[in-house]
This record gives sequence, C-alpha cells and structure tokens, in this order.
Amino acid sequence: MDCRRFEINLISASDLECVRKRFKMKVYAVVTVGDKQETEKQTPVDKENETNPAWNFTFRYTVGERALNQDGVMIVIKLYCSRTLGDRYIGEVRISIRELYSQAMENGGSITLKKNVQRGGSDATQGQLQFACSFGEKVIIEPPPPGSPNVWKKGAKVLLAVILNLVGVGVPLFLDDDSASKSESPIV
Repeated sequence: MDCRRFEINLISASDLECVRKRFKMKVYAVVTVGDKQETEKQTPVDKENETNPAWNFTFRYTVGERALNQDGVMIVIKLYCSRTLGDRYIGEVRISIRELYSQAMENGGSITLKKNVQRGGSDATQGQLQFACSFGEKVIIEPPPPGSPNVWKKGAKVLLAVILNLVGVGVPLFLDDDSASKSESPIV
C-alpha cells in the first residue's frame, strides 16, 4: 500500500477560554486522525502556562495515499483542562488532511499554521492553536499476514508501552522507525 509518513507537532495555544474558577488551568491536547479511535494520541499536560499552553510535542502517523486525496478524512485536535474530578473540554480544531497535505506540498512538504479553537458548532473563537505538520516521501507498506508472530509481538510491545505510559514511565510506542514501518497499520 502506498503511504506517507505524517508528523504533526502541537506547538502551543494562546488566549484559551479559562474553564476553571479557582485553580490553575492545566491544558493538554488529544489528536485523532480520520475518526479512528486507535489513532488517538495525547500531549503531556502543561501545568504552568494556563490559558497559553506550550507543548512542542510531535506525533507520528503513517497515512495511506488514498486518505490524503479524500475530502472526508479529518484531523481533530481537542483541548482539555486536566482536573481531579474529570477533565473539562475547552474546544477543538478540525482540519482536512487533504487540505494540510496540499498546503504542505506547496511548501516543500511541511507547513506551520495557526487555527482558531472552536467549541461545538459555535463560530465563537476560544483562542488559537499553533501547530506544524510535515509529510514524508512515499513509502510502500505491506501489511503482515493475519495471525503472524510479528503482529502478536507488536501488539505485546504496544500494550506494554501503553501500560508503562499510564503509570508515568514515558515510553514511545515505536522504539525504532524500522520496526514500525514493517508492521504498522496505515490510516487509509
């Protein structure tokens, strides 16, 4: 399958609506590609900058060429305030991956943007989100056959990484890019 590496770096947000009355805002972002739950990834929580959080945190995906040329595949970046009694939604940015791809390719494969953060169906702006994205060269990824040992091995590594991340040990999901490209499922 023809694919491209896609990186999105969430740099910062500014002038977000304060959703807390008593305590400091502690903001994090959640990225989802193509409404697929398995693509969901989260930044660390910025505990210092309140309504102007800064992360400079990069996520890496593999995206099928077909997804890059469809209008309906969206990247959704939701912002939340971390709270002890349940996190509070601040707002989100939605952008077509096709739109990002065409803009980035006009600029040599990468682009930095500022987009308005919106809440629900409202046109009111809740601040701005700054992010950069880049698209790599075309690569061909062959999916492993169902039930192959590599799939089980990969699944065990991902499960271990998720568990370690939940207990506070920061471990990347893919330890090296080669192992990811051999068995990674692209977003189509």
